[in-house]
Amino acid sequence: MSMESMREILEHIGIDAAVLEHSGHDSRIRADLGLDSTETTDLQTELKQRYGLSVDLWDKDDYSLAQLAERIRDTR
Repeated sequence: MSMESMREILEHIGIDAAVLEHSGHDSRIRADLGLDSTETTDLQTELKQRYGLSVDLWDKDDYSLAQLAERIRDTR
């Protein structure tokens, strides 16, 4: 999965395109992109629906965009 696909999902759940424009592979979903609890839940749901990926976005890890993209690649 490309970073563009990850950004598309984030835009779909309501993350501002301007924030995403300045994000990189190392951007963390909560610390850097500022996802709130609703957006985090929406992202988790989208990843499950689109890619069959069950990932706990509420654990101690604040996943980067690259880490999530890698997890999706590993499920295919």
